[in-house]
Amino acid sequence: MSKSAPRSHGKLGIEIVEDAVRLLRRAPGSVLLAHFVGSMPCMLYVLYFFTDLSHSPFAGERVFSSALTMAALYCWMKCWQSVSAAYLRAFVLQVSPPGWSAQRLLRLIAAQVLLQPAGLFLRFCALCLVLPYVWTATFFQTVTVLGDGEPAGPRALCAQSWGQARLWPIQAHGLAVYLTLFGFFILLNVGLTMFFLPQLAKMLLGLDTVFTQHAAGFANPTFFAAVFAATYLCLDPIRKAAVVLRCFHGSSLRTGEDLLVELQTLRRKLPRVAALTACILLGLGGGNADAEAPAPRVEAVELDRSIENVLERREFIWRGSNSKEIKEAEPSLLERMRTDFERWRKALLRKISAAIGKTWRQARDWMFGPTGDSSKPSDFLSWIGSVRFVIWALVVLCAIGLAVLIARRYRSRSVPVTAEALAPLPDLRDEGVTADQLPEDGWLQLARDLVQRGELRLALRASYLAGLAHLASRQLIGLARHKSNHDYDRELRRRARANAELLAAFDRNLSAFERTWYGTHAVTPETLGDFTQNLERIRAC
Repeated sequence: MSKSAPRSHGKLGIEIVEDAVRLLRRAPGSVLLAHFVGSMPCMLYVLYFFTDLSHSPFAGERVFSSALTMAALYCWMKCWQSVSAAYLRAFVLQVSPPGWSAQRLLRLIAAQVLLQPAGLFLRFCALCLVLPYVWTATFFQTVTVLGDGEPAGPRALCAQSWGQARLWPIQAHGLAVYLTLFGFFILLNVGLTMFFLPQLAKMLLGLDTVFTQHAAGFANPTFFAAVFAATYLCLDPIRKAAVVLRCFHGSSLRTGEDLLVELQTLRRKLPRVAALTACILLGLGGGNADAEAPAPRVEAVELDRSIENVLERREFIWRGSNSKEIKEAEPSLLERMRTDFERWRKALLRKISAAIGKTWRQARDWMFGPTGDSSKPSDFLSWIGSVRFVIWALVVLCAIGLAVLIARRYRSRSVPVTAEALAPLPDLRDEGVTADQLPEDGWLQLARDLVQRGELRLALRASYLAGLAHLASRQLIGLARHKSNHDYDRELRRRARANAELLAAFDRNLSAFERTWYGTHAVTPETLGDFTQNLERIRAC
């Protein structure tokens, strides 16, 4: 691409992304600080708002105030992102950071509060193909960059932003594609990191958390929302830097700001270039002085002898020459291969033995001191001698520990294995029995055994506990000793409110269990059969 291409057609999207990353690495810390001061509170409150609406039964009472708070934090984030973009533009233009007067701050807040909330709705329309998405998203990103309080009003800001958004559409679409791919890989890395951190904490530190106990707990909307929020915090500064560069190149078409920046850069580098040129000239002058020194003379006899020695080497004997070595019978191919292999094997063994010998001599000299050095008889009292003594002591202790471990290992093999008694089954007559004392299959097996023994009332309770264990394994209820049956019912209605068949089957089993266990109703084979059918429906839903 020619030098005029960026001015007439714009750079490629990948070039803008690379320039944005380099710009963020060289930018002052105030750029990222202002960005994260605005973005972090909004992202954290979005996670809280999302989790509260998903799990809290009282979220409907405070949804209006929570929505207003989230809207205020969104405007707060956009204002601080505009401040961060202003600092970044000043760094690109190589001017002093902008000053923030009261009027400029009011214009910045007014522009962001009036225009940015509409961007959420218009982006949604653009995703539904009502509007072109790239132009819509680029327009509102440009509003964030240019709406730093300098334009006279929202109308002038919209005009400037729309002019920048229409500029170089191929570059804008390429930038959107590359940022989407980059964001996907950031999302993948963040998700894998958040997934494996509890596992690493358990392996390295022994910390057992709810995520290590139930790996399926990651498959919930809150986890994915946290991953998307962290990805936004990592990707959005690069996107803002790319839009800053687009605005810089776009405005340079009218103002020539890029030429002024290049001239300022050359002006700062000119003293260094002059000093480097002077050093080069001085070095060349010194080289001419050295070149005038007379070259050493070489005797003719020595020169002829050296030439003959070089020409007698094997690499200078041509295939067509009549030397005695060529005229002799050449060995066969297998013999040449065997000879070459033997030569390579011997050379390799020599190198390995030389390396081992050198390493051993260095270790021996370091551990015991140089051999034959009698000038330092008190080397043991020096710091090197102390280090050697400590290392030898550690080696001896490690050898003793290894011997002890081997002896214990050998003894453990000869110790007879004693059978351990299995833990007794829970007593279903005890009111303190909870569903987490056995897995679902254990309760079902216990219920079948009780049916065979004719204890139908205990079999009904075992089947009910099996249903609770099944619902707990699906994260629909949380088992606890202090919870009652109606607590489980309310919790299930809150988490599985869309599954009417499951709720109906659980209600029938709960009613049958309370009538027979706490009431005076007898358990008949028909009652137990209906209970088992409802349990199968619960497991199938």
